Amino acid sequence: MAPKSSTTKGVPGPASNSHEKAAAAPNPNPAHPAIEYPYDPYDADALLRLDVSVAAAEDIPAETPPPMEASSSGSNAVGGGLEEKGLRRLQELAGIVREKVELTEEEVRANDQRHQDEMCALEAIFGDNLVMFSTKEGQRSFQVHVHNEIPDGIDVSARLSFGAGTLNYKEAHDGDASDDLFYKFRVEHLPPIQLTCLLPSSYPSHQPPFFTMSAEWLDKAMLSSLCHMLDMTWEEQQGVEVIYQWVQWLQSSSLSYLGFDNEIVLSKGYQTCTEDGGDTRACPDNAPPDVTIPRIIRYNDDKCHDAFLHAIHCCMICFSEFPGNPFFHFAQKCMQTYCKMHVKEGTVLKLLCPDTKCGAVVPPNILKILLGEDEFERWETLLLQRTLDAMVDIVYCPRCQTVCLEDAGDEAVCSSCLFSFCTLCREPRHVGVECISPEEKLHILVKRQMSEKKKKGDIRKRKPKGDIQKRMDEVCSIMEILKDAKQCPQCKMAISKIEGCNKMTCLNCGQLFCYQCNAAITGYDHFKGDCVVFDQAELDRWDTYMDQRVRRQGIARMQAALFEGEYHTCPTCRQGIPKIGNNNHLYCWSCTQHCCALCRKPVEKMSQHFGPTGCKQHTAKTR
Repeated sequence: MAPKSSTTKGVPGPASNSHEKAAAAPNPNPAHPAIEYPYDPYDADALLRLDVSVAAAEDIPAETPPPMEASSSGSNAVGGGLEEKGLRRLQELAGIVREKVELTEEEVRANDQRHQDEMCALEAIFGDNLVMFSTKEGQRSFQVHVHNEIPDGIDVSARLSFGAGTLNYKEAHDGDASDDLFYKFRVEHLPPIQLTCLLPSSYPSHQPPFFTMSAEWLDKAMLSSLCHMLDMTWEEQQGVEVIYQWVQWLQSSSLSYLGFDNEIVLSKGYQTCTEDGGDTRACPDNAPPDVTIPRIIRYNDDKCHDAFLHAIHCCMICFSEFPGNPFFHFAQKCMQTYCKMHVKEGTVLKLLCPDTKCGAVVPPNILKILLGEDEFERWETLLLQRTLDAMVDIVYCPRCQTVCLEDAGDEAVCSSCLFSFCTLCREPRHVGVECISPEEKLHILVKRQMSEKKKKGDIRKRKPKGDIQKRMDEVCSIMEILKDAKQCPQCKMAISKIEGCNKMTCLNCGQLFCYQCNAAITGYDHFKGDCVVFDQAELDRWDTYMDQRVRRQGIARMQAALFEGEYHTCPTCRQGIPKIGNNNHLYCWSCTQHCCALCRKPVEKMSQHFGPTGCKQHTAKTR
């Protein structure tokens, strides 16, 4: 309903047909001159036909009118919430009319035709952002959602205080700011400014459109200032259709007019009536910050997602262009191949976003779309297994392979078979006795196998030979692995270094550790102490390799000097290669690569490069 300060005298109620002249309402904004809005008797009848009670402007509350049908241009009927919001704004328009305007039938017909033309143009321009309220007997009312243009984004901030158990906005003049919470975020899209208009029959010849304005991120004073600017636009262009100009100005200039060039400051709006300097047509949301801020963030996220889906993106894997899809910035086929490859190879912990600047884990809901049913089940199994392997207090029962929890004494009890065992040697629990080494365990198993071979009598006393042999093979494998391998300090996975530096990465859990001291590290800072990045054997191997390369380069230079005549440049190392005889198949002694003397390209397979469809292997010298 309209604010109680907007009181209209002499306006008839629903049961009256009086056309008395209304008294002028107080100026809504003392800082600006009052703008008189004449009152048209035809408009009063139209408001009655709309079931919008003019008594809404009186001190007593008006009854809520029945809902009207609303439709959006190019879309189906909208929900009930939008009609109710539009009805409330139309009720407030009843308190704005002021003076009586006498119109001839010809003027009424001319204005009606201009209404139709303007509405057709607005529907064509704004599309779904224009919501039409279908009313009776041709009276036109509608709502325009004005979206502000922020191509580079803008910061939104709010100073908050938590008092009396609720979160509120706090102004600079509210006192002590020591306990204030300053919240700031950045958006590219703001919730639209809702401009609701009612076209009187005297528009545009005599009167401007009746309108109200609302926005979730603007307070009463800001909306009142925008209303005043729309009034100024009408004053400059009286007698002309102004809805389009209003929307264009709100879209492109409202932020700069309010001083929001670099940052939007959310604040509370204390102005609730005309005595506070507010405009009755300004309808702020007045929601608390814990409601408004999430709405703005959620709206921005939804709009950014829609913009991404409708844009064309370059896949960072195959560098082809595709429309937006829910699979990050990559084509669906590329992501599908990428995910299936990691699941097939078992490297599920490396199933991250292919973008090197991101590194986020691919969400399970996307994997369920990209992978088949069997592959997704394998991914879940492997991920669970890798996660358990990375936990230092998780072990497996040596009998039934059930997951067990290790206690403080390096012991565990299987919840399935109730086997109590030592987590270090995987043997039955031995309190107070040290674990036997793999060598001792192998010696015991060999002796047990030899004793079984000597038994010839009672078969029931003999254990199956295959069981003993299997345990012996397992112990031998462990001993052989531990000769040239180190265990990861986190998941105890055995890792062997073939060549390179001592900074190792566990492929099972991703832990970095030093191969020299087997300590967990985070980078190369660890090697500033006693440990070295490269062992002396690795340095010697590299020196030997470099010496061989220098030796080969010397041979190549000697060969080029001995075989005077035609020689060619190696496409790999740019070393000169002589052509011996008529053979076009050249060999570079410097980089040990093969190339062709005719096309100057590397030769990977001689049978494919030289032949009827390729280069000739033998040709006469050209010089």
